[in-house]
Amino acid sequence: MKLTPHNIIHHELIGLDTEVVDSTNSSLTGIRGKIVDETKHMFIIETDVQEKKVPKSCSSFIFTIPSFDDKRYLPLEIKVDGRLLLSQPENRIQTKFKKKFKK
Repeated sequence: MKLTPHNIIHHELIGLDTEVVDSTNSSLTGIRGKIVDETKHMFIIETDVQEKKVPKSCSSFIFTIPSFDDKRYLPLEIKVDGRLLLSQPENRIQTKFKKKFKK
């Protein structure tokens, strides 16, 4: 399954570039780097200086995913609330969420 903005919460996130854009802990806001590990409640993000542990439950993230249009590289940025990612990675990938339609 191809990684798209619609299925990002069902995908493997290790290896993606990310930035913490909102957090209840203001010292975490602005952390930018590559996800190197993931647990049920945490992302471990490798920055230029060191690895940082960021809790999912109190943070929002922007993920940069690769996208190609007519053989040109166009990275897409997707904002995701960390609470949507709260589960073990192997279980989150298998979970199917129901789509909710507004009328």
